[in-house]
Amino acid sequence: MKDSTFITLLKKDLKIFFKNKFFTFITILGLVAYVLLYFIMPKSVDDKISLVIFVNTTFDKAFASLEGEEVKLIKARSVTELKELVIDKKVLAGYEVNIDPRKNSVDIKIYTISSIEPEMKEALVYIAKEMIYTELGYGLNITSKNEILGEDLAGKQIPPSKRIVPVFAFLIILMETLGIANLIADEIERKTIYALLVTKATIRDILIAKGITGLITTLIPSILFIIITIGFSHFIPVFVLLLFGSIFAISIGFLAGSLGRDIMSVLAWGALILIIFLLPAFNIMAPGSLTSWVKIVPTYYFVMPLHRIINFGESILNLIPHILILLLSSIISFLAAWFLLRRRTYES
Repeated sequence: MKDSTFITLLKKDLKIFFKNKFFTFITILGLVAYVLLYFIMPKSVDDKISLVIFVNTTFDKAFASLEGEEVKLIKARSVTELKELVIDKKVLAGYEVNIDPRKNSVDIKIYTISSIEPEMKEALVYIAKEMIYTELGYGLNITSKNEILGEDLAGKQIPPSKRIVPVFAFLIILMETLGIANLIADEIERKTIYALLVTKATIRDILIAKGITGLITTLIPSILFIIITIGFSHFIPVFVLLLFGSIFAISIGFLAGSLGRDIMSVLAWGALILIIFLLPAFNIMAPGSLTSWVKIVPTYYFVMPLHRIINFGESILNLIPHILILLLSSIISFLAAWFLLRRRTYES
């Protein structure tokens, strides 16, 4: 590939991309909107206490005392229901209380959500003692056990504004998939790709030029968003993940563009792909909302490592397996797109 041919192809692709007002608009609008949402969303976590209690006897006085303290209280009908409420994060913690007046003892098991802080654990034990004293009028020997349901992220509560940062960076990159697919579809629909192949340009040259265009339109906006919102914190590992994420988005854009017969069919394929690839982001905004099956979606290995680095400072070395899976998915998509595009152009 000669430099002059590559530069000509790159200039052409950039011109076509930014000539399309729709994709230019959503690129700029998306960046501005995500930044505004980041600054609008809460910067702290809501500490209002919600509790669920399952007890083997009447507990009316204790219930009344807690409600008087403006604690949101739920009476569970079973331990299973109690655990479900804690796992679903509808409550901060759950108490399973077993009182044995004959032995003058109380056994309390405290179930907590994964984001509970150490100080809150101590407070929950104190609340348990106060409940028993209020209900019985005197203290008993209390045996308490704290059990974490789900992943233990003690002391690592994340405010909504920080939780959305990796999600929005992910969305900025993923939305550009349609723009890359449009570049391919436009060449096919206008039949300019056949004219290019008559020259010294090859399918590889065309894909590389469009790949560089894709990196410009995906990587730059996502990096700008990261710098504006969280600055240069963990910048190098974040940049590496954004780079691999952009490569993946470009490869999927190539594949969607090669599958479609025209721009409308490409948009249909692209919309379907976006819906599927957006699913892993829900596990960040609402942890535990999706089960482990979401790991079959390749974008899981982009958005989750990004989340772990930005919000937990995790080392990128621990996430190398995720990056390798993402890279392998990108290579497979690139090869599939190259094969389909080459076959279509030669058949025509």
